[in-house]
Parts: sequence; C-alpha cells; structure tokens
Amino acid sequence: MGALGYLFDIHIGKLPDYKYVAENYFEIFNELGANELPITMKHTYLAGEFKWTHRDPFDRLLAAQAATENLTLITNDSVFAELSWVKVLW
Repeated sequence: MGALGYLFDIHIGKLPDYKYVAENYFEIFNELGANELPITMKHTYLAGEFKWTHRDPFDRLLAAQAATENLTLITNDSVFAELSWVKVLW
C-alpha cells in the first residue's frame, strides 16, 4: 500500500498502530532503498481486462502491476490467492 493508502487508513481509524510509518514514510522508503512504481497504461489496461470476479479497482491494479512487472505482491489479503499468475507473499 502506498503512502496515501496508509494515510487514508490511519485517518479513518483502520490502522492506529501505523502512525509511525505514516509520519516517517519517506525516511523509511529511502532507508529500504525502495523504488516508486508509477501506474502505466499497460497496468490499467490489464487491470480492466483480466478475468477476476473481484471488482475492487485498487486490488485489480495491484495485481496487474505485480504481474506486468514480475513482482511479488506482499499482502495478507486472501483474495489474491485466486490469481495463479500473481506471486503473493504472506
């Protein structure tokens, strides 16, 4: 989940324990040596095209990015287990 997602969840009270992460997001991001992954047309096209009954557009986009970029999606959301072509960790 990106910084905006964490901040949104914190603001609506879903992730009270992640206040430190939200307040120090950019510092942690740099310490991890992480890279941004912009959303491309290729990602959005695949997100709308693949056969999956799950309709959440953000989840579909995450799955499309993971598949397109050959990345492992780190999540504990079991809905992604339905997608054999997306590598999931957790």
